[in-house]
Amino acid sequence: MAYSKTPVVQTYETKRVNFISNPQQRGTTATQDFRLLNMMVEVIKSPVGDQSKYYIKSRPGVATAFTTAAGEGRGIYYWVRSGTGYCMAVVGNKVYANGTNVLTLATSTGTVGFTEFVSSTGTVSLVLLDGTDGYVFSDSTTSVKITDADFPTPHVPIPIFVDGYLFVAKANTADVYNSNLDDPALWTAGDFISAEMYPDLIVALSKNNNYIYAVGSSSTEYLYDVANATGSPLGRHDSAVQQFGTAARDSVVQTEVEVIMIGETNNGGHTVWTIDGFKASEIGIPAVKSALLAEGANLPNAQAFCVRVSGQKCYVICLTNRTLVYSFDTKMWHEWSTGSGSFLCSHATDGPNGSAYMLDKTNGKIYTMDETLFTDAGTAINCVFTSAKLDFDTINRKFMYRLSIIGDVPDSAGNDLAVSVQWSDDDYKTFSTARTLTFNSDLPAIKQLGQFRRRAFKLTYSLPRLLRLEGLEVDINKGSI
Repeated sequence: MAYSKTPVVQTYETKRVNFISNPQQRGTTATQDFRLLNMMVEVIKSPVGDQSKYYIKSRPGVATAFTTAAGEGRGIYYWVRSGTGYCMAVVGNKVYANGTNVLTLATSTGTVGFTEFVSSTGTVSLVLLDGTDGYVFSDSTTSVKITDADFPTPHVPIPIFVDGYLFVAKANTADVYNSNLDDPALWTAGDFISAEMYPDLIVALSKNNNYIYAVGSSSTEYLYDVANATGSPLGRHDSAVQQFGTAARDSVVQTEVEVIMIGETNNGGHTVWTIDGFKASEIGIPAVKSALLAEGANLPNAQAFCVRVSGQKCYVICLTNRTLVYSFDTKMWHEWSTGSGSFLCSHATDGPNGSAYMLDKTNGKIYTMDETLFTDAGTAINCVFTSAKLDFDTINRKFMYRLSIIGDVPDSAGNDLAVSVQWSDDDYKTFSTARTLTFNSDLPAIKQLGQFRRRAFKLTYSLPRLLRLEGLEVDINKGSI
């Protein structure tokens, strides 16, 4: 007999299910196995001992800061000039400063890049590259086009400033060109260095400490200022090279500590790498590698940015239909979405007072990420937790009598948090009809959850208030067969 109200061997147990894991998708689909969508892991470390408290909580939303004309969001940069901050953004063929059009470009598509330039006399300017042309802003509304015949065009639109020079990689070459000293608008023929250690072309440039990273399709070389009297001031660090490059130019992101990219080698497959100085570390996990593989021919179009969210530094990869997010603080991955699609922004920059500006992919709006707001510019954020399959250490058929959610109760009456609960007993093929669990100060519970051998849960939440959870608690009868 499988079950008894008075069994000889006690088979009734209360079990806790935590929410902490990396994504575990077994293939290219996101509909199976453990997943956090619009939910972030938060770790509260104990001041005594090594114990920590783990939560998942709904991510912050965004609010509109500036509105421009609809068009492709191409790049964004927060520039502080004479004590005033300007959000410089490119949408379509227009450049905007705090939402005001200040320049019209000859190009209207493709990512653009910015860097600040400081001369030896303290003159500060902002350089904008769009892949064809370059512009130098002396203030937020005044710019001059780089017209020097020796300026590299077409180019990789990632400008790098080092020691009074502007460095730019010419497109479809292995060459890194430099401007004249102290002037990003003047260039001299023959002032370039080639990345020649591996037979691939430069896809992107980046910078870490005093080194320029020349990132190719399957290798990364290190260049630094050796103060040559003529030609390029750069030299190669021949003993330091990485045998991977990038599959997506716009996934290469420079932070205050490291450079991050979607990696590419000659051995096939894709992953995510960080480089800190000369040390490379792989942070891609199987589920992320599968998602990158699923992009196929679209992977070179992937874009990425780094942003601080809820006190965590996050690397955000924008794929065709999914947005993958890695937290450097928890060393864990999760996903973001807006509505039923990928996250609405593809570019971001640091903003004033520790905030972040984000640029919409298509509608020209510039947002701030707001820690107190839980919608994406008015669109509900659909927070989803999907568990791994649970068998509670036995494949025996089991009955579940109670399910409760453990977490933070609402701050005030009338703000009960309605969480939708579903479960699947057939390996995610079908889910039960959703049941609403009203999360309040009393014990929130669902009773009579039926029988199963292995069960996966899905919790869904979309109210515009913070949800922070510790886990599930269930009462089960394990049975004996």
